[in-house]
Amino acid sequence: MRRFAAALCALAVTAGCSSAGGSSETSSGNTIKIGVICSCSGKAGMTGFNVPVQSAVMAWAKTVNASGGLNGRQVEIVAKDDGLNPGTALTAAKKLVADKVAAIINMSMIDQTWASTVEKAKVPVVGVFSNTKPFETNPYFFPEGQTGGQIHKAVVSIAKGAGAANLGFMYCAEAPVCAESVPKLAATGKAQGVPVVYNTKISSTAPNYTAQCVAARQQGVSALYIGSSSAVAAKVAADCARQGWNPIYITQGAAFGMNMASAPGLSQNLWMQFATLPFFADTPAVRAFNTAMDKHYPGVRQNTGVFIHNAFMGWVSAKLLEQAIKNSGAAAGEKPTAAQVVKGLESLKDYTVDGLAPPLTFEPGKPHKVDCWFTAQVKNGRPMVANDGKVTCAS
Repeated sequence: MRRFAAALCALAVTAGCSSAGGSSETSSGNTIKIGVICSCSGKAGMTGFNVPVQSAVMAWAKTVNASGGLNGRQVEIVAKDDGLNPGTALTAAKKLVADKVAAIINMSMIDQTWASTVEKAKVPVVGVFSNTKPFETNPYFFPEGQTGGQIHKAVVSIAKGAGAANLGFMYCAEAPVCAESVPKLAATGKAQGVPVVYNTKISSTAPNYTAQCVAARQQGVSALYIGSSSAVAAKVAADCARQGWNPIYITQGAAFGMNMASAPGLSQNLWMQFATLPFFADTPAVRAFNTAMDKHYPGVRQNTGVFIHNAFMGWVSAKLLEQAIKNSGAAAGEKPTAAQVVKGLESLKDYTVDGLAPPLTFEPGKPHKVDCWFTAQVKNGRPMVANDGKVTCAS
């Protein structure tokens, strides 16, 4: 716990940080406050990857502030760590609402516990964990990429394109959102002719996954979808390889780290769904992220065991929010209200965040499901963006 709290403190831009993972006000009150709720501590193996996401958001704030801020005002990040505790998460959301933040960037794995609070207060929530239920049910949650209820469509489509006849599914035991994917994946797989013939939950702290590999192989699994962290995916593939079994592997791009590209079993036949453009794409917008991260948090991107695509999604979410603030209608020098930021978000039509996201359009008063994704694969130990970086959308 203390290690994560210390990391949060080190990331502060204009706010101080308490040992409980929250932040205390130190600014003059003339800043644009952006709240962050992060599951940056809690269950081992499930939260450590969230710290680089905060680094990405902080790097965005530092970059914006160095260029004069937004609307003539400096950006202040007010960070809260929910510790994967529902009560702490709800308290954090209420405090951010009371602090009159213009928006909240979501890095919480338990956002369902506070979604109704921000909806009642009409405070917009932008990304990063757009695979949670509120992003498909709550009109004040604005995703920066494909939403979670649609990811199963991408997984089945990618598996089919990779030549798979069926699917096996190993999903994380730590978060309810993982288990919620099982019936959706099964229904979509059946409809698309790629049936799910095996599924099981796996713990990030398990000593090995040999039994699960053997069971999946016995069921004749053609493609194995692993819904867990990059470290777990690498460990599963290594254990399966030791059994002489090397299926097609499918993972969510959000959990992809460069350590997976060289992992036994994954290095030759891994396919991935990305909610946003993969962080290893070579475009001007991606290079801008790399420059900002390396300037303000050197070494974070190079930590291949911790830095995963989630961090880049934090940057994309912040850039989406940046455009919404510019479109908010607030006069020059005026501090935009949450209501104005909502209008700014709802003004966006087919907005791609400089090519970093699928086309985003947010219809007022309705949930914002996004059913488009990017595809990538690892071949010969090298990650590559598939389809020339073009977005695929479900019909």
